[in-house]
Amino acid sequence: MRTAASVFFAISLFIWSPLKAEVSSEVKQIQDYILKNNLKWTADQTSMMDLTLEQRHQRLGLRVPESVRLRFEALDTLPPPVLLNTDAHFDWRDMGGVTPVKDQGGCGSCWDFAATGAFEAAYLIAEDTVLDLSEQQVLSCNDGESGCGGGWMSDAYNLFISHGAIDEPCMPYGASDAIPCTQDNCPVVANLIGFVDVPNNVSAIKNALMYGPLSTCFTVYDDFYGYSNGCYEHTGGDNINHAVLIIGWDDNMCDGQGAWIVKNSWGPGWGNHGFFDIKYGSASFGSYTQRPIYQSGGLPVLVYDPESFAVTMPDNALRSRTLNLTNNGRGDLHYNITPAPPGGQDAYGYFWRSSDSTGGPSYNWKDITQVGQQLSFSEPNDDVSSNLMLGFDFNYYDRHYNYIKVGINGLAYFMNAYFYSPNNVGIPDPAYPNSLMAVFYDDLTLQYGGHVYFYSNQSDSAIITWQDVKDTRQAGTFSFQIVLIAPDTIIYQYSGMGPGRLNECSVGIENPNGTIGLQIAYNSNFIHSNLAIGYYLGSRSSCSWLDITPTDGVVLEGRSQAINIALNSSGLPQGTYNAILKLISNDRYNISNDIPIRMDVTQGSCEYMAGDVNGDGVTNSLDCVYLLNYFKSGTNPLQSCNCGTHGSVRVSADVNGNCSVNGMDLVYLVNHFKHGVTLNFCADCPPTSR
Repeated sequence: MRTAASVFFAISLFIWSPLKAEVSSEVKQIQDYILKNNLKWTADQTSMMDLTLEQRHQRLGLRVPESVRLRFEALDTLPPPVLLNTDAHFDWRDMGGVTPVKDQGGCGSCWDFAATGAFEAAYLIAEDTVLDLSEQQVLSCNDGESGCGGGWMSDAYNLFISHGAIDEPCMPYGASDAIPCTQDNCPVVANLIGFVDVPNNVSAIKNALMYGPLSTCFTVYDDFYGYSNGCYEHTGGDNINHAVLIIGWDDNMCDGQGAWIVKNSWGPGWGNHGFFDIKYGSASFGSYTQRPIYQSGGLPVLVYDPESFAVTMPDNALRSRTLNLTNNGRGDLHYNITPAPPGGQDAYGYFWRSSDSTGGPSYNWKDITQVGQQLSFSEPNDDVSSNLMLGFDFNYYDRHYNYIKVGINGLAYFMNAYFYSPNNVGIPDPAYPNSLMAVFYDDLTLQYGGHVYFYSNQSDSAIITWQDVKDTRQAGTFSFQIVLIAPDTIIYQYSGMGPGRLNECSVGIENPNGTIGLQIAYNSNFIHSNLAIGYYLGSRSSCSWLDITPTDGVVLEGRSQAINIALNSSGLPQGTYNAILKLISNDRYNISNDIPIRMDVTQGSCEYMAGDVNGDGVTNSLDCVYLLNYFKSGTNPLQSCNCGTHGSVRVSADVNGNCSVNGMDLVYLVNHFKHGVTLNFCADCPPTSR
C-alpha cells in the first residue's frame, strides 16, 4: 500500500528532477565510440549538443600569435622542475578558490573568460572576496585585436594591468565586441600586477597551480561538445582552438594516468555542471598556460620624507639622518635604495651627453635601409624580434652579449625572452624587460606603415633603425636608431620626430636587475629631430661617504619604515659632496625616485651649539653660571675651534658673534634668557648641528 508520504516523495522527485532531453543520433554515435574504445568518459545531450555544429564552433575562438608560439616553443624545452606538491588530488574548489561557471554565449571569447576567471580566482584566494568581473570590458576595451572572432589571453591580462578590472554590472556581458567601451565610467575594483608563462609539463603546471587556477589552451574536437562526465581524452594533432581554466588535478583518474580538473565557459548545462576532467597530455592540453599575478590587498602607495638632505659637517665626523618611507596603499610596498652619483652618471659608471650639450656626440644619422635586414614581426603591435646576432661581444653592465632583441615599441634589450608591454615605464624599473635600451619607448605600431632595420658589420658595431613608424593614435611619425660601438658605447639618434607624443616616452638605459640605470626622459619633453645622445662608460664615482641601512625591504599596509642615512667625512678634504638616493618601489605610480643628498665639509667648521657653554647639549641658565665661573677662576674649560684668521676661538661662548669671548658675551647670554635676544656665532667657523 502506498502511503501519502511515499506519494508526496514521488511527486516531489518528479517536480524537482530535471527532464532529460531526448538523446540525438549524434550523441548516440559518440556514446557508441566511447563504448567501442573502452574510454573512461560519458557523453550526453548537453546544452552544446542542442546547437548546430556551426554555433558550437562559434564558442571557440583562441588565436595564438606567432611570437607567443615561438616563445612557448623555447619555454617547453626546459626540463621539468622538482614537484612541490606530491598529493594525488588537488582541487581549488575544495578551498573556495574558484568563482562560478559562466557562459560566453555565441561569441568566440573563450580567451577572455579564461583570463578573467583566472584573475577572479587569484583575487578570491588573496582577499576571500568573490568578484564578478566584466568580460565585456575586455571584449570592448582591450588594446589588441581580440574580439568575438577570436583572441589571445594576454590582451585581457594587459588591460587588467594598465587600466584595472571593473564589475560585471557596470559593463554587462553582451557577447559582442561591437559594444562601446565605457570602462572610464566604472570604478576599478582590482588591478593585476602581471602574468607569467608556464611550460607545458605536469610538474611545472602543478607547481604553478599552488598559487591559483591557471588559464590554458587545448584542442576541442567535435565529440567534446557532448562531454558530461569522466576522464576525457582524444588523440590527434589538430590546431589548438580553445582556452579554459585549470583548477586542479587527480592522479588517480584515467586508470591512474592522471587528469586535470578544468572549468569551462559554456555554462553549467554543459559537462559536469560546467567542469570537466581531461587526461594529462590529451588534445594538446596545457599548451600556452599562463598564471596571473595579483598582489594581496591591492596596490601599495609610497610616501617618503624628506625629499632631500643637506648636511654641513667638519672633517672626521659622522652624522645620521632618517629617511621615512610610509605605505598608504592596500598592498605590500617593496623598496630598494641605492646611493648613486648625481645627474648624468649611474652607480655602475655610465654617463650621458647629448648633441645639445658641450662635449656631447655629433648628430650623424646612419642610413641602413639599403644595407640592413628589414625585421619581420608576427604582429604589427607590441611584438619583439627573435635574437639578432651582433657578430661581436658587447659589454653592458658587467655582462657580455653577442645578441640583442628588438621591440616595435622603441626598445631593445639583452634578454632571451619576449615581453610585449606597450606601456612605457620609468627607468630603472625592476619589472621585465631589463638589460634595456629605451631609445623611444612608447606605444608604437607598424600598422600604419614604417619598418625596423638591423645592420651589423660583424666586427665592432651594429645599428637598429626604426624608420617612419607611427604611434597607435597616429599623433606622429618617428625615425630613430641605436648605434652600438664595441666594447661599451651606445649612441641614440633621432631623425624626423613628431609632431605629437614626444612627451609620452621613456628614454634611457638599465642594468640586468632593473636597479641601476640612466633616465633621460620619462613622459617629459626632451627628444627632438636631429638629436644624438651618447652613453659612455667612465670610472665609477664613489659614494663611499654614504651608508644606507636597510637598503631594501617590505613596508606593510599603513606602516612606516625608518631608513638610516649615515654620512662620514673622515679623510675628505673640504668641499661639497653630492649624491642621489635611488629609491625604487613597486608603487606603479611612483616606481623610481631620486632623492638628492648634499654633504658640505667646511673649513673651520666645528661641532658645537651656540650658547651651550657647559657642553651638555642644551642652552639654559646653567650656561650663564658656567661662563661666570670661567671668568672668575678660569678653571672651567670652554670648547675651542680653529676659526681661520681669528685662530682658536672658544666658540660655544662667543654668543655675540665677534669671534672672541669676553664679559660682553656673558651680558649677551643673560639678555638672551631675559629678553629673547638671538644668539650669534663666529661667521668664520659656523656651528655644525650635532
